[in-house]
Amino acid sequence: MSGPSLKQWINELGLQQVDDPGIDKPVYRKPFDGRIALSAELEKLISISLREARDKRKLPRSKLAPLLGLSEQVYGRYENKVSRLTVGRLIHLCEVLDATPEEIIAPAAPHLWGATETKAVLLLATIEKLRTFDEEILQDVFSLLSRIDEACSDSGDGAAKSASSCTTAVNGEQEAD
Repeated sequence: MSGPSLKQWINELGLQQVDDPGIDKPVYRKPFDGRIALSAELEKLISISLREARDKRKLPRSKLAPLLGLSEQVYGRYENKVSRLTVGRLIHLCEVLDATPEEIIAPAAPHLWGATETKAVLLLATIEKLRTFDEEILQDVFSLLSRIDEACSDSGDGAAKSASSCTTAVNGEQEAD
C-alpha cells in the first residue's frame, strides 16, 4: 500500500512550496498567520530563545558551555546563529538549563502547537500548567480527557450532536438516551 500521493500529502497538510535561500532546493513549509518563516529566521528565533532561557536562569555562557562539553566561544555560536543546533544538542541544552522543548522551540515555530496563534498560546499554557501537576492529578486529567474524547467520537450523528456530547462531557453531565 503506497499511501497518499505527494500532492495529496502537501494539500492535506496545507504546505506551500518555498524557495528558501538557506536551502539549495525548493522546500514545502506550513504557513502560520499567513506567513512562512524561512530557515534563517527560524535559526535567529531559536538563538534568541537560547539566550533568553540562559539569561532567565542567570547562567553566564562561561558556566553553561562547560556543562555541555563546549568552549564558551563554541556555545556562543549557537546564540549568535552561526552554528545550527542538532536535536541531540537541543535535548542536552534542555537538560542543563532545566528548560522545556516548548520554551526553546515555540517562539520560532508556534504553528507546531496550533493552527492559530490563540490555539498555540492556549495549548502551550496548558502544557506548562500540566507540568506542575503530580502523577495522580495527571492521571485524573488524562482520564477526563479520555472521557471527553470518547463522548466526542461516539456521538457520530452529526456536528450538532457531537458538539452537544462534547459539551456535556466537559461539564460532567450525563447524556439522557
